[in-house]
Amino acid sequence: MNTYRKLFAYIPEKRSNGFLSAIFSIAAVCCHLFGYYCLWLALKAIFIQQDFSAGSDYALRVVAAFVAYGILYFLGTWMSHLAAFRLETRLREKGIDHLLTASNTFYDKNQSGRVRKIIDDNVEQTHMAVAHLIPDQTVAILTPILMFVVIGLVDLRLAGFFGVIVLLSGFLCFKMMGEKEFMSAYMEQLDLLNAEAVEYVRGMQVVKLFAAPIVSFKRLYSTINDYADMVYNYSMSCRIPYVTFQWLLNLFIVVPVFYAVYRVGAGDGGGLWAAKALFFALFMGMFFANIMKIMYVSMYHAQANRAVDTLESLFKEMEEKKMVFGKEKDFADGSITFSHVDFSYEDEKILSDFSLHLDAGKIYAFVGPSGGGKSTIAKLVSGLYPVDKGEVMIGEKSMTAYDKEVVMETVGMVFQQAKLFEGLTIYDNVKLAGPEASPEEVHRALALARCEEFKEKFPAGYDTVIGAEGVKLSGGECQRVAIARLFLKDPKILILDEASAAADPENEYEIQKAFSNLMKGRTTIMIAHRMSSIRGVDEILFIEGGKIIERGNHDALMKEDGRYARFVNLYHEANEWRIDG
Repeated sequence: MNTYRKLFAYIPEKRSNGFLSAIFSIAAVCCHLFGYYCLWLALKAIFIQQDFSAGSDYALRVVAAFVAYGILYFLGTWMSHLAAFRLETRLREKGIDHLLTASNTFYDKNQSGRVRKIIDDNVEQTHMAVAHLIPDQTVAILTPILMFVVIGLVDLRLAGFFGVIVLLSGFLCFKMMGEKEFMSAYMEQLDLLNAEAVEYVRGMQVVKLFAAPIVSFKRLYSTINDYADMVYNYSMSCRIPYVTFQWLLNLFIVVPVFYAVYRVGAGDGGGLWAAKALFFALFMGMFFANIMKIMYVSMYHAQANRAVDTLESLFKEMEEKKMVFGKEKDFADGSITFSHVDFSYEDEKILSDFSLHLDAGKIYAFVGPSGGGKSTIAKLVSGLYPVDKGEVMIGEKSMTAYDKEVVMETVGMVFQQAKLFEGLTIYDNVKLAGPEASPEEVHRALALARCEEFKEKFPAGYDTVIGAEGVKLSGGECQRVAIARLFLKDPKILILDEASAAADPENEYEIQKAFSNLMKGRTTIMIAHRMSSIRGVDEILFIEGGKIIERGNHDALMKEDGRYARFVNLYHEANEWRIDG
């Protein structure tokens, strides 16, 4: 019941379906057993009373009862399937809602493909628990009880023998089911196998492009072997109880025949015991089918319980370290202040008691070695992460005081790898930044971003579709389209994180021209390793180890001959390297 409480908590409006499914299943079992009792009466009428007319009447009742059983069982499974499909839909919707609002910390730790696989696989397992388990477990629990009653009406001695069968079968089924620890380990191994298979498929293009050796997929091979060994070992552990169960079931069917011969020899009527032996043999087929359901009930319960726990754990993880926003709509200005900020990625401390002030409307360049905290500071300004301690302010108010949509509109970002939406035109990709913008405003943004030059390459111009069904833009061209979005968005604060690092010289020139237009009148943070792109900024901050080591303009920092000067000199030395041929 704990499993169903968890599952139906997501679909409270479908609880009645669960109850109706159980009620229809109970009625179906009663009809099924009534049909078997009528079968006994038919056999009794034919074998003992020699009344074929009464036997025919009972036979018709058997047919009617079995038809009623089929209809009622169908209605029971229909009710449970309606609930199961709604549960699947609700869990997928909940997964999408959480994905849309998940913290950026979650995406730093989890690949989107892996998350989708977890959601899809576990949702499917909850479906089985509701769609089939509700009617099946109702049948599995009630059938042995009613079977015992029916056999008791036929013969109390056979009822006692059936009680022994039930106890022995229950013990053997328990041995065949395996322990809960095994089921958990099995499902974890299956998840690992699925994840490795996904990684293998994703890596195929790497093999094709770079002729990577097959040994690089050793983990998949090892995982397949581990999974196969686990399944084989489990199967072998079940062989004795399963074979014993099969052997005993056949023995149980035969024993009443020998007992019937014994009773006839003792003076009982031959027709009576012939009917009883035949009825018992037919009855045992129903019992065997019920035992199979009982075994699957245990397995599906374990799977469903783990599936819902996995989903809830995933949803909880998505909510961790989530940025909380307020309702403030207006920014006083575009100034940025860090006040005694602490920030860490899991256990790795990046910033400790960090303070900084950047004036509105100025252009700043963050330089320094990789891993020093430059990108982290930019991400905190953009509102992507909450701080562990201290405060990040825009204007004179904390980042958490502002409305989320306002922060998204106020802060614009361009990263090294611009992301465009395939299947949309160049024009539509830009208009996403301003759905209410006029065509003139969109075209002006494209012109300011220096997109006119590559527009002429395409017959459809800005109406050219991007992607597999259209054209493939170069990295620099994608970057210029991304810059056009920012022109249309018109943010107060601009963050450029290695925005021109991957561009070729021709595209870099165009991108720098676009940036010079874009940065006018905006508070701008540039993160760059190319020293040529930061000469004209208002102030340079050399950041290392989460600290501001040096701060000033280019000429002043070069005169100090400190860390920045050495960094610039190393950059120029690297540019002069040549490979002797």
